[in-house]
Amino acid sequence: MTINAEEKPSNKAAVEGRCDCGEVSVTIPDLPADMNACPCDFCSRFGALWGYFPHGSAVVAGDTTPYRRASRMIEFHRCVRCGVVTHWIDPDGHLPHMGVNMRNFDSDVIGAVPVVVEP
Repeated sequence: MTINAEEKPSNKAAVEGRCDCGEVSVTIPDLPADMNACPCDFCSRFGALWGYFPHGSAVVAGDTTPYRRASRMIEFHRCVRCGVVTHWIDPDGHLPHMGVNMRNFDSDVIGAVPVVVEP
């Protein structure tokens, strides 16, 4: 898993992804260095590919419903209309990053980003 931990100049434009119905958009500052196909049971159920970004650097617009799984410290957010998982955050601020479900971005945009498998 690679985390874009520091702000750095980029000549790439921000990239926007959307849930299935289009009600929720997620704008990221740049493409991640790689995408994580987390092998845990929960992430595998919805087939997420996670891109990691400094907390708050991805802009989420639209109504989402959070789900905090068991006693874990992160909240998974999904669109209230179509139910697609868009991102996860650590609402308590223990983690310096957030996860964005890169499956919500056009495949031609993310196609060249390598996929890793890390829990």
